[in-house]
Amino acid sequence: MVSIILPTYNEALNMRLIIPSLSKVLDDAGIPGEILVVDDSSPDGTAGIAEGLGKAYPVRVHVRKEDRGLSKAVIEGFRLAKGDICVVMDADLSHPVESIPHMLQPILDGRCDVTVGSRYVEGGGSENWSWKRKAISRGAGLLAKGVTSLSDPTSGFMALRKSVLDGVKLDPLGWKIVLEVVAKANPRVMEIPILFSDRKEGKSKLGLLVQWDYLRHLWHLYVHTFPTLEQFIRFCLVGLTGLLVDTAVLVFLVGWVFMDPRAAAVFAFSAAVTWNYFLNRIWSFRAAASTGLLSRYVSFIFVCVAGLGIRISVMHMLIEYAGMAKAPWYVLASFAGIAVATLFNFLGSKYVVFSSRR
Repeated sequence: MVSIILPTYNEALNMRLIIPSLSKVLDDAGIPGEILVVDDSSPDGTAGIAEGLGKAYPVRVHVRKEDRGLSKAVIEGFRLAKGDICVVMDADLSHPVESIPHMLQPILDGRCDVTVGSRYVEGGGSENWSWKRKAISRGAGLLAKGVTSLSDPTSGFMALRKSVLDGVKLDPLGWKIVLEVVAKANPRVMEIPILFSDRKEGKSKLGLLVQWDYLRHLWHLYVHTFPTLEQFIRFCLVGLTGLLVDTAVLVFLVGWVFMDPRAAAVFAFSAAVTWNYFLNRIWSFRAAASTGLLSRYVSFIFVCVAGLGIRISVMHMLIEYAGMAKAPWYVLASFAGIAVATLFNFLGSKYVVFSSRR
């Protein structure tokens, strides 16, 4: 059995169009199925119209009153679906209903676990799109290349064997449930060409907030796929605050205490290292920093001193052997040294100082 999940909000005008079309496609293909409308309490009466159509078509309606949102509605649909295979699509007829049998066949044949409708494989496309909308769509796909190889991860049209979600925690932001499923479940995926068209009735919900949610969602997926990435970014941000501490202490000791700048630099370095240690312990590596305060602190100092030596060594090699002694090249040599030293410091902090094995 197949469950077609339609997440809806203010799609009353489209219910009388899409539900009969879906029912006809299932009947013509000889596919037993249901149409599951998951509505987010639409004020335009979407749920009531869908329920009325249930007298003539295989429709079930579930109305959600809390924690609303398209992706959350789809997840609720997965839970309520009676079918072993689920199809997720928009209710505005932008996804071609006639493509559903093509989306289902590879799964029924056992060739894959998930199919995704794509506008960007051979045979696919979109109708009457402006260059701006095409650019946004393409750009969104490129941003997701680190977590999926899909050509069209934002299409929103998907069929899947429900069992691939067993044990998978789905927690998407915004609308891109397809990307969430593919990135976290890691199923066998096949892309099916579709011709995407603009909605028939109603108002598009694509806006700046949706695009912002997509970027936030991508960040979560990148962190899920590359868990060390978040730690590294936090580590770098801590390093930037440490630079401010170093500078502030240096200026204070030289300008107010009248200390020799070279001696003041030692105290400034010590203050920055101490600041970085405690902030990294609490924030960057909090899961692995519950014990060994003093021993970890000493280890952190050794790592930072070694990192300083690496920075100077990289600068020396670039200046001596790459001809980067003159401006502005020595600045680039310094940046290169900082980059290598930062990577060394991070790895040393993660796997030595704050290692859970200690």
